Amino acid sequence: MKIILLLCFGAIFFLSCKKKNDSACTPVTADTEASQIAAFCDANNISYTVDSNGIYYQVIDKGSGMTPNINSKITVTYTASTLDGVIVEQTSTPVSMPLSEFIEGWRLALPYIQKGGHIKMVIPSLLAYGCTGIPDRIAPNTPLYYDVVLLNVE
Repeated sequence: MKIILLLCFGAIFFLSCKKKNDSACTPVTADTEASQIAAFCDANNISYTVDSNGIYYQVIDKGSGMTPNINSKITVTYTASTLDGVIVEQTSTPVSMPLSEFIEGWRLALPYIQKGGHIKMVIPSLLAYGCTGIPDRIAPNTPLYYDVVLLNVE
């Protein structure tokens, strides 16, 4: 009898601690954010190209040498902000890590430049932090602007 009670209490405890599914947020498509992103680019003098994924980008400097791929370790400096200008992250020293550990938008857009390159990109929320966002930093369904210098590719 004690074992059954223990199992019941354990199940109740486990279920009460389980993360609840937040169905209040529905992911949006890049098409939904297109006019907002285009207006941001126009207001900030970003001469953009739009790729097939909905990423708006401007190559400032193509760079030379290696082009990053999903298996590359990259070293970058960057600033990330919301489209209303709130800086959500800014590097004070170069950051090195595999490209595969960055958000999907980076994995898709960084190959547009090579080592030493500089790119500005506006990434639709679906290719950034989507419906989850980052609590207390990035709201759900927030497109992000990145100004990135690719210092090294390994």
